[in-house]
Amino acid sequence: MTFSRMASALALVSAFLILPVLTQASVVAPGAVSAPDLFTACAGCTLKASLDTGPVTSTNGLLIFDAISAVYSDPGNAFGSGDLDFMYQISNSATSTDAVGRVTAFNFTGSMTDVGFTASGSAEPGVVFVDGSAAPQLVDRSLGGDTVGFSFTSGTPSPLTPGTTSTVLIIETNATNFTAGTVSVIDGGVSTVAAFAPIAPTQTPEPGTILLLGTGLSLLGAARRKWFS
Repeated sequence: MTFSRMASALALVSAFLILPVLTQASVVAPGAVSAPDLFTACAGCTLKASLDTGPVTSTNGLLIFDAISAVYSDPGNAFGSGDLDFMYQISNSATSTDAVGRVTAFNFTGSMTDVGFTASGSAEPGVVFVDGSAAPQLVDRSLGGDTVGFSFTSGTPSPLTPGTTSTVLIIETNATNFTAGTVSVIDGGVSTVAAFAPIAPTQTPEPGTILLLGTGLSLLGAARRKWFS
């Protein structure tokens, strides 16, 4: 077998290995920054837990806010029916003297994430949220994967000014269980309050992926025997 044919076999095996990743669209991976997805309200979701924290005064004393966090089981989740969505909404008090620049959620290590928002908060089950108006311009995930962020100051002044409520910020995950987490509101100072976080699932290759990988490795083994015979 020529070297070029062996390289082709290696490329084929690599394609089998990365196929599950390539078929999952709009995923914010560790280290990535992107425009947020625009989600519709999830009428079929089941509310698992919610928490309303506030009013909270920021560490620099310029911001007073409420933070609502919730976890939903989502039949339309991008990673699998019934997987968990983590949602947040921040209300900046009219008595604040500063705008919110950024909101971050922790800890998403080991979980896949699809990140965006919906303006239809009142349509989410459980009457937890309201229809907010301030939407993030960018979303991101830290290089280590633990923190997911929503930026309100990308190229423009923040729309999350005093007296304004954010849209519902959504992180779809491939998790099926959750635990305690945190959400931070940043305006120059950083204020962190209790929220929820996914319990990262154990990643098990799908049967089809295992079959493809086995086939690819068999081809590679055959190529190696011919190469050295």
